[in-house]
Amino acid sequence: MSGVKSASLQYTQYWQGSLSDYVTALAWLPDGDGLAVTSAAGEVMLQRSPEDIIFLQGSTDQAINGLGVSANGQYVAVGGQSGEVKVWDVSLSACPVTLQQHSGAWIDQLAWHPQQNVLAYAVGAQIHIWDVTQAMQVATLDFQASSVLRLAWHPQGILLAVSGHGGVKVWSQSDWSAAPKLIAVPGASLDAAWSVDGRYLGSGNLDRTLTVAEWDNSPPWLMQGFPGKVRQLAWSTPATASGSPLVAAACIEGITVWERGHKPKAGWRSRVLQYHKGRVNAIAFQPDSLTLASASEDGQIALWQAAQKPSQTLKGFKKGVTCLAWSATGNRLAAGGAAGELQIWNVSHRAQGFG
Repeated sequence: MSGVKSASLQYTQYWQGSLSDYVTALAWLPDGDGLAVTSAAGEVMLQRSPEDIIFLQGSTDQAINGLGVSANGQYVAVGGQSGEVKVWDVSLSACPVTLQQHSGAWIDQLAWHPQQNVLAYAVGAQIHIWDVTQAMQVATLDFQASSVLRLAWHPQGILLAVSGHGGVKVWSQSDWSAAPKLIAVPGASLDAAWSVDGRYLGSGNLDRTLTVAEWDNSPPWLMQGFPGKVRQLAWSTPATASGSPLVAAACIEGITVWERGHKPKAGWRSRVLQYHKGRVNAIAFQPDSLTLASASEDGQIALWQAAQKPSQTLKGFKKGVTCLAWSATGNRLAAGGAAGELQIWNVSHRAQGFG
């Protein structure tokens, strides 16, 4: 298949496949040579190459919504409608271990520690912390104000941010019993995301605002003017000339990109990216790049060069794109669709010709 080209990057289809239902989540193995995928039918698939595809779990008619791969690539964890958290040791191709059964619960939030085989997952307002290697629960945290809406580990693994009603609570791994720090927001925090350097913590909020806190430096900034709730955030890996990364926020059909000014006490200025004709379901920056990918209900993935203008689009999704994920090296992009479609593209720098 011919590649889709831009001034600097070329996207060539590496693989395509399908699951029986809506693709709910994607997670790359750390080496970028394996992709875990889950569906609303309960399927859990591991794609290691176009010829090496393993179904860790077939259709169960119970949706899987939480998916994560451990930092060393050894474990794949899922949670969903069944109220179970299952963990596969993919190095052994063994049957899954069920950490706990929570009858009547729908588990849609889980996150692996960025360096250790430690898994955090939420059941209602409670957060359970498990050492998977030792098969031991090490802590239980209580958000109290509401069900947990997002879990986000600090890049160094020293803190765990938890979104819910009233804001983001941040616990320290050094003392789980200590009271968490609260980053208060109006209404509820729908999404929390740390910048890659751990300097900033962003919160996308139900009341049409974005909160950005520079850790241990208060007060946080409150960005307003969004036309709807801010559903998802993404931070760029490289910093801009100001020394801070970009933060992108998805809201309805648009994306707003915020960039901090150059002066030490400068605020953030924004620009709105408009292209999609349906709700934006996922956004992600390519690692070590300012290229932003956005996936929409309109069935298209837009690639925004320098997070400023759409340089190209990728298609092939009949009922919309539900999720996307870059590999750790940025040389592959994966996406899933509402009709169960799966696509992976190789991403490479385009060879430059001579005038």
